[in-house]
Amino acid sequence: MEELNIESINLTRFDLKGTSRLIVLLGSSEGIKGASRRLKQYDDFVRVGRGLFIAHNLSSEYSDILQSLPTLSFLRTREIPGINERFNDPYANRVYSIVSYTFRNPTAGQKKKVERLIRKSAGIRLRPGVIIFPVLRAKEHRKLFDQDNGPSLLDSKDFNHELKSLGAVSIRWSRLRLTSVSDSGQIEAAIERTLVRDLHSVETKLQDIRESIKASLTSTDNLRKQLSIVSRRYRELKFKWTIAKAIWHYDSIKPLKRVYNLGLSTRNMIDNRAADSS
Repeated sequence: MEELNIESINLTRFDLKGTSRLIVLLGSSEGIKGASRRLKQYDDFVRVGRGLFIAHNLSSEYSDILQSLPTLSFLRTREIPGINERFNDPYANRVYSIVSYTFRNPTAGQKKKVERLIRKSAGIRLRPGVIIFPVLRAKEHRKLFDQDNGPSLLDSKDFNHELKSLGAVSIRWSRLRLTSVSDSGQIEAAIERTLVRDLHSVETKLQDIRESIKASLTSTDNLRKQLSIVSRRYRELKFKWTIAKAIWHYDSIKPLKRVYNLGLSTRNMIDNRAADSS
């Protein structure tokens, strides 16, 4: 993870006031280098994360840079619509929080813990080190996040707190809305990418177990332990993406069912192997 030199930036310019915008450059770290380098040359732009800028003034002289790659732009707002309000576009009229984070010389353990935090949160990856969350009204928040018993998801505030406890330099902005409703498709695309990434980690581990079964490389007891760990991760993701249907208006039933069936098939393979060897 690239280091963000916070000490070299005027912290008062991190605030979003008036017409100031939070701009996210989408795409790979390599793909945004040129645009990021050019924007840093202007005093009106403050870099606050990888691919993340606050624009205190927008001029036509910057438009060619911002139009050279996909971006998302946010303004501060006061109103928070209800999650069940009927909109033609479920993402254009939502209100969001964004958390940006980075580590100085991150360890493998820190990276692993952050990935687990993201899986346990309601957040969606916009780009590496930038996570977007929905902002809910107080009553809706209590219903979906404040669980006295059983599992619960981290909201942006709790997620930011956990990041800081891991040693991250993190910044959180809340009550943000898209400046252009036409950009809402980028939010949906980010949700899809996050789901694919989350489930890919489970699928990969299941495929590894299946290969071990075929090659007889691991004992049956060990295989059952491995499957138990993967199944626990799947249950975490299922809980997250079930809640996501309510807060993000995104239906993940089919991909979740596909991975569930793969896990069930893997369990049957282990049971059949145990039966054959008895």
